[in-house]
Amino acid sequence: MLSNEFFKKSLLVSAIALALTACGGGGGHGHGGSGDDSGSGSGGSDTPEDPTPSQPEKTVSVSVNAKTAGNFTFDNDLASFTANADDAISNLRIFQIMVAAFQDGDSGVGYGTGYGTSSFKGDLKGVINALDYIQSTGFNAIWLTPVFESASSSDNASKLDSTGYYAKNYFKIDSHFGDEATLKKLVEEVHKRNMYIFLDGVFGHFKKSVNKTSRNGSVLVAKSCGLEDIGALCADFDKAGTLDFFKDVATYYIKEFKIDGWRLDQAYQVPVSDWNKIRTAVEEAAGDTAYENGDGDTVHPLGYMVGEIWKGDSDIVNEGYGTASSKGLLSNFAFGMRYGVVQTLACEESGASDHTGNKLYDMIRLMDSNYPSFAIPNFFLSNHDLVRFGDLIQRSKKLGQISSENYASRYFLAHALTSIFSGPMTVLYGDEFGQDVPNFDVQKQQDGYYEDHVSRVDGKISGFTDTQKKIRDGFVKLMTARAHHPALYRGKMDILNIEKNVVAIKKYTEGDDAESVVFAMNLSESDKAEMTIDASIAGAETALMDAVTCAEYTAEGGKFKIPLAPLSGVFLSDPDTLGAECGE
Repeated sequence: MLSNEFFKKSLLVSAIALALTACGGGGGHGHGGSGDDSGSGSGGSDTPEDPTPSQPEKTVSVSVNAKTAGNFTFDNDLASFTANADDAISNLRIFQIMVAAFQDGDSGVGYGTGYGTSSFKGDLKGVINALDYIQSTGFNAIWLTPVFESASSSDNASKLDSTGYYAKNYFKIDSHFGDEATLKKLVEEVHKRNMYIFLDGVFGHFKKSVNKTSRNGSVLVAKSCGLEDIGALCADFDKAGTLDFFKDVATYYIKEFKIDGWRLDQAYQVPVSDWNKIRTAVEEAAGDTAYENGDGDTVHPLGYMVGEIWKGDSDIVNEGYGTASSKGLLSNFAFGMRYGVVQTLACEESGASDHTGNKLYDMIRLMDSNYPSFAIPNFFLSNHDLVRFGDLIQRSKKLGQISSENYASRYFLAHALTSIFSGPMTVLYGDEFGQDVPNFDVQKQQDGYYEDHVSRVDGKISGFTDTQKKIRDGFVKLMTARAHHPALYRGKMDILNIEKNVVAIKKYTEGDDAESVVFAMNLSESDKAEMTIDASIAGAETALMDAVTCAEYTAEGGKFKIPLAPLSGVFLSDPDTLGAECGE
């Protein structure tokens, strides 16, 4: 995150939107079924509730009589890029926390200023206090925005300082968030719950006054990169010492604090060949470091690294993944797929939308044709630089693209789409219950409301509205299903049907843990749908069960008929494979 409040990313968003549009790319009820969740109102929004829609009369029929994936040929067994990844990495369900904005656990620290609508009193103790809530919601990992010292207690701290993305000292914890002992306590509490913790590595830019000497004596070399007006410089990786400096940073927090890896800010600022060296150093440090988990077992930090490259898929490959013979990062955020999801169910920040299955298909094709076979994409819906999905739902209605918000339904389907792709997934704090920023249904470009930091609101772990409870309950069921189904987090993919309204995707594993899950959704706001699917395609002979609602369907004549209410989705599997999801 090269703070968009200073000009760069707002331009990039427009460029990406245009690029994705040019290349052809860009809910179920809170419990997965139908229902009148048509009201808006996610995070205290004062927008009026939609009127209850009239009962739809039309039913659209879709038949899946044979494996139609032959029309959608994917060379990489799409969304099964994780064949070389550890199951622990593939099944990461990461909760993103902006430390300055999340929770106030220590009244004696905190910035009290920042970009966005938060009070910005968040700190590390607040994160510790929220861990039980985070785990109960289905997450097994957290990612903290940067905790390096940005401003000392004697500095005149600024809004930019509170973001954490312009370090003053990479080897010191920011006193506005806590101290080294508090971070160690947080890591211990995370590991005690058998969860993982990742820090945010900003290895491309920093304050002019940054401490340039590492604990091992490596010297960072800086260069001008157009950020002087905000008192910042960039790293010069052409000069000896810079790579070693950041290898020292990356491995120091693995060895000293036993963190499990890194989210890497603006990863394109570091050459792919140097990412290879930093990643190798992190993996080696993780292998040499151990801690005791909640089961009393001695384990190693995960050593996972994921890059942020807010660009199109080909750039993500060139500047993040590299090639099979010259690998850089093994995991990067799947920005293209994010834009596909928000355009399908709401609109992206620019207002672009396509409420059919076409956008999803386009983005799936782009991923498949661009990503190398070793890639481990990390899927997400929002982050601290993007407008929250709830606000994009409201914006889509404001623009006349949708007739009714159907807030909980659209959120459920967005989370469902994020969770069906193999590989890690990341959720911005508050998205698990549908948080929004009131009155952000239209774009604003004023201090505190820029598009790139509107998501930075005060975190919330209790006191939910009925709509928020519905969204969170649906999310918990999705995470329970994902945690228990290897087909979802590392399975191969067949596209059974993608058309205007009905999307059906099969995820499956083979071998000793063979199983299949069929995800189907109806994108229509008003029309019911009925999907007829051959038992042989569904992967069950006599019965299917929805892993979210636990509704059961019986085959007749070798076929299942699955009703889909408007804006609803189902996760269908053999009842024998369902356990924790359906109370068994």
